Amino acid sequence: MEKILLLLMFSTFVVLFLSQIYSYNQTKKSVKAIVITPTMQMPILTPTLTLTPPSITLRTSMPTSTPTPFTILKKASYTIAIFGDSMVDTMGEELEYLQKTLTNKYPQNKFNLYNYGIGGQNVEQGLARFESTFVNRERQYPPIPALAPDILVIGSFAYNPFSIHDRNRHYSLLRELVAKAKNVSSNVYLLAEIAPLKIGFGKGKNGVNMPENDAFQHASHIVEQLDDVINLSTAENIPLINVYYKSRLDGSFGDPYFVNKDDGIHPSVAGHYLTAESIGERITFD
Repeated sequence: MEKILLLLMFSTFVVLFLSQIYSYNQTKKSVKAIVITPTMQMPILTPTLTLTPPSITLRTSMPTSTPTPFTILKKASYTIAIFGDSMVDTMGEELEYLQKTLTNKYPQNKFNLYNYGIGGQNVEQGLARFESTFVNRERQYPPIPALAPDILVIGSFAYNPFSIHDRNRHYSLLRELVAKAKNVSSNVYLLAEIAPLKIGFGKGKNGVNMPENDAFQHASHIVEQLDDVINLSTAENIPLINVYYKSRLDGSFGDPYFVNKDDGIHPSVAGHYLTAESIGERITFD
């Protein structure tokens, strides 16, 4: 009897044990199924590496700059003389403004420049000294006919009217001066300098400081004589360097920007550069 009971108990234990093993295996399979076959498919991220090269401009040769074109003249050097009153005299002992302009324009050529300007002279006085040796401060030059410049520029002498204003006399004497100049050089030009101020002519710490009415009258006489320079240029077929028109602001009168504020008459630095550039643009070389 006891053996039978032991056998039954053993059988029951085996059944329970096998049942537990079966249950464990089923649970394990279920877990594996979940792992192997998930209910939600996660996206597989495959990163794409995109390399963007930096913006580089490849050069097949060394960088080059576009050179400023310039003209090489026939002769290696040229002689230029400018003859006039203080409007020429103040251009510099060696015409430095013009030298810079010409050197920039013709860097392969040399220019010998002569300033034959004397302040305070009218056209009659200029005509009288045209064929004489020139001495003014540091400048000592031979007579213009002896110099025989390649280019000769004749100033207007318009800024020094006669004490009794006579524009016809100025015109006549300037024409004589031009005729003499043409006997010296085949390349003669007339220079009409900057326009005078309408208000403030001659005023400044170094100016003549005339009464206002006298200053305006004097400036008006200058305008008349500058106009006659243009007329003479046309009548005698003489090339004109017309700084007068370029510097006007108020009708026939000048822009203060081009006038020296210390004397109210002569060109400022800007006025001298304007004059030099106008000469450089107008003159031609054989």
